Amino acid sequence: MSALAPNHNWNLPEPDSTDGSDLAKATGLPRLIATLLQRRGFASAEAVRRFLEPSAASLHRPDTLPDIDRAVERIMQTVSRQQRILVYGDYDVDGITGTAILVSALRMIGADAITYLPQRETEGYGLSLKGLEYAQTQGCTLIVTTDCGITDLESTAAAATAGIEVVVTDHHEPRRNDDGSDELPTAVAIVNPKRSDSSYPFRELAGCGVAFKLAWRLLQAAGRTRQDLAELLDLAALGTIADMVPLLDENRIIARLGLKSLQTGWRPGIRALTEKAGLRPANLSSRDVSFVLAPRINAAGRVGNADTALRLLLTSDRTEADQLASQLDEMNRSRQLLEESIFEDAAAAVESSRLFEQRVMVVAGEGWHEGVIGIVASKLVERFYRPCVLVSFKGETGKGSGRSITGFDLYSALKACSDCLLRFGGHRYAAGLQIHRQQVARLAAELNAFAARLPETVFEPTLHVEAVARLSELDATLLEALAKLEPFGPDNPEPVFATLGLEVVGCPQAVGRDHLKFRVRDGDTVVPAIAWGRSSALNSLQIGRKNHLDICYTIGE
Repeated sequence: MSALAPNHNWNLPEPDSTDGSDLAKATGLPRLIATLLQRRGFASAEAVRRFLEPSAASLHRPDTLPDIDRAVERIMQTVSRQQRILVYGDYDVDGITGTAILVSALRMIGADAITYLPQRETEGYGLSLKGLEYAQTQGCTLIVTTDCGITDLESTAAAATAGIEVVVTDHHEPRRNDDGSDELPTAVAIVNPKRSDSSYPFRELAGCGVAFKLAWRLLQAAGRTRQDLAELLDLAALGTIADMVPLLDENRIIARLGLKSLQTGWRPGIRALTEKAGLRPANLSSRDVSFVLAPRINAAGRVGNADTALRLLLTSDRTEADQLASQLDEMNRSRQLLEESIFEDAAAAVESSRLFEQRVMVVAGEGWHEGVIGIVASKLVERFYRPCVLVSFKGETGKGSGRSITGFDLYSALKACSDCLLRFGGHRYAAGLQIHRQQVARLAAELNAFAARLPETVFEPTLHVEAVARLSELDATLLEALAKLEPFGPDNPEPVFATLGLEVVGCPQAVGRDHLKFRVRDGDTVVPAIAWGRSSALNSLQIGRKNHLDICYTIGE
């Protein structure tokens, strides 16, 4: 049991609200699980079954994605002519896994395929001129992007001028013309479910999910087996979970089935990284992917070279995998040190300027490492419960990274004030941008003007408790049922429970860096609990006093 959110308002369900007893009888689930599923909109036993038992048969057909068959046709022509293909990715987990998926699929069908991942600090996000030069020197006639390209109008035009064709696969929003139509890059095919003319039934695929769909269609065209495609599911799950896209619909299917593949530990690189982090592959959870594996893979693109992580995912040699995993672990430690230093500076700036009193915080600093400002922005959001844009300046131009809260669409907010930005892109909850120094104050003002249109409740830190439980209900049967809800992430959060009127027993103690470990009693049931970052509450716990403590928590073994 992990105690949560000391500074949040608790939104408890009404005592006479949804009771999942009937659904529990129909499904055989514990009442608590049936209750929360019903509150999440699963009204029938059949709907619950489809959610808890996601099937590959429910994945949407790849041929409904825009331009995908045109992309396959052009790629297959390149393969038949024995011409070289460059897979161009991004330096985060989504882009790295998407690159690994596409290059693996291309090599399965006999393609001469190589890869390129840009350097974050020197090239930035998207198809760079340096990457284009690399394609030319390597004799590539076709570039296939993953997790980028949809807004790279200038560089795709440059590629066309250089005689290199481009297939774009991406999941970011296209640029829009004044009439609302897409302003699309120069490419032989643009595979993106967010195109305004797309009829694809699910818009929220990760970049690696779009790459997986293209790989699926390519392997079909080449007559390969379903097992070949299944070998790519672990990579698709890793990138999908890490990219914080909604874990519903086919994202849930990809993540759930791919997580099972990750748990087999068959891929040497992922197994080596998992063990280096002190985890057992068979016990991997979505939380482990998000908070243990993904940061290590991301560390390569943040403080080193993203190619290290790509090589880890592609290697079939366990010795090389161990060496690369050690390098990523060391990079992650370096990343943590940088992150801590910048967080202290940024948090001090927020406090001194009282930026937390605004609805959106824009924090600028000199020379902050661009590879970690996104993580720091996330931590500032967690501390102050405000959308945050963190900007690092080197000279007159700064690069920024933003993170948001539930109910505030950061991408739409940036789009509304795009006149003061050099460029931007991203999603509802995470975005990147470039800005001139003199435009920072204007950005802050316009973001806050956008935020002022929203209800005050959006900016009030609220913890939504899904069920009030007795400790006696937290048994092995509940844990088994809870595991079926995995993987957790956006739009499928880890359930939060509350138990009221508890007694603290034993001797609470501070553990780790700043955590509080204690035990609580409810009737005859006693369970251990840990409150992360709450060692300061040690003296406020009154041992042996009945009905002393109300807690909200997530459940773990």
